[in-house]
Amino acid sequence: MTRSLSTIPSLWATGVRVGTTTIPRAPLLGLKRLLLPVSYWRAAEFAFAGRELNVPSGARILDLGSPKDLSLFLAIRRNYEVVAVDILAETIAISETFARAQGRSGAAPGHVKSEVQDGRSLTYADNSFDAAYSISVLEHIPDGGDSLALKELIRVVRPGGRIVVTVPYDDQYRETFVSGRVYERDLGEKTFFERHYDDAALRKRLLGIGGASVEHLELWGEGSISGERILSAFGRARALISPFEWLMAATFLRPIRSPSDRAMAAFFTLVKNS
Repeated sequence: MTRSLSTIPSLWATGVRVGTTTIPRAPLLGLKRLLLPVSYWRAAEFAFAGRELNVPSGARILDLGSPKDLSLFLAIRRNYEVVAVDILAETIAISETFARAQGRSGAAPGHVKSEVQDGRSLTYADNSFDAAYSISVLEHIPDGGDSLALKELIRVVRPGGRIVVTVPYDDQYRETFVSGRVYERDLGEKTFFERHYDDAALRKRLLGIGGASVEHLELWGEGSISGERILSAFGRARALISPFEWLMAATFLRPIRSPSDRAMAAFFTLVKNS
């Protein structure tokens, strides 16, 4: 297990704790979390973010649109004051339900404050957070919104503060469109869903926008055995093994070291310039 993945067992344990304590308040929501304490790719992404958010206890952290499991993990395990934002009010309601079930809703160290915000135009003052992260979010913002959102993260983090991001990656840049609603928008038959970055797009759209320096950049993927294919093969029966997705992540996901491995995601950390 790589150093990044060493925290996956504690991520799983926190997910179990959150699911168990949420059941009395919101039974279906709590049961879903209990059955899937942390999913396959999120296990690796959360572990990377946990490693890279190397700031002291009590720090104020911004979570932009990420799955809200990580915000509670950071509040519970690190005593961070996490401000968790999303463009969707229903997502913020779920985040608030989870936080209240733990007795950790609010603006204080060890707590999570959930707010509706558009990542492209945050309302927070410059330099108002010690660090920020966005897990598998920027790729879903249409047009140039991914660059705008990252600029906003850089703006609201203090000089020297870290911004941790994960996005999908492939050999060639591509965009996916679907029919119907995607998050806050519905453009009918051709609604933008997500982009997969290649090296050129990653550097142009995210790593080269100014105001921060790249501290770490890792491409992640799988080797000859694909845990993602194994999970997909189960179809609807995947729920039967969902409690063990964290273990599969620790087994199959890793930073790319060999040309034979397929890069599937880019994990990176920026440090805001002084």
